[in-house]
Amino acid sequence: MWKKLLPQEHLFFELFEQAADYSVEAAKLLLRMTENYADADLLAREIEAVEHACDEVTHKTMDRLNKSFITPIDREDIHAFSVQLDDVVDLIQATANRLAFFKIDKPTPYAINLAKQVLRGCEKLKDAVQGMHSSEHYETVLRDCIAINEVENAADDLLRDALAELFATEKDPIKVIKWKDIYETLERVTDSCEDVANVMQDIIVKMT
Repeated sequence: MWKKLLPQEHLFFELFEQAADYSVEAAKLLLRMTENYADADLLAREIEAVEHACDEVTHKTMDRLNKSFITPIDREDIHAFSVQLDDVVDLIQATANRLAFFKIDKPTPYAINLAKQVLRGCEKLKDAVQGMHSSEHYETVLRDCIAINEVENAADDLLRDALAELFATEKDPIKVIKWKDIYETLERVTDSCEDVANVMQDIIVKMT
């Protein structure tokens, strides 16, 4: 289907893929940060660079949208798709900043496991975005979207358990505030992945 698009129309999907690639790159760096906290400051700067690169992709997408008379999907869907993908990387950077700036002792097992869910969600997101090029892959995209939802549910469970243990065992109120913020921001990344999945599902409904 999309093979018949004009090059400038096809470019939207290439830009979506670039943004999804950046989400995986940022998620891998975030997981490294939780597992190698001594390198937190360096990794936070690397994630910041990835976030800036993703911003550039978003700007290109919006510029192309403003200049395009014909678009392969609804204009509002292109806007939502681009913004939600950018939000994923923004939240990864927000998490990295918290880990670096809060000067915690070391990441907890819950933080590491949440970071693993973030990476898993971004990898499934990348797979789904790649499938949006052709209607022949829509069934696979929908399966990927279900997998993203499962990641979000797993992150919800981890967040609940992490907060329960935090409130039960940590006596320092400052540490409670810091860890609550870190845990919740990590979980919000998976929420954002699910938001992108919802946009893709809406597009597929419209196109079929």
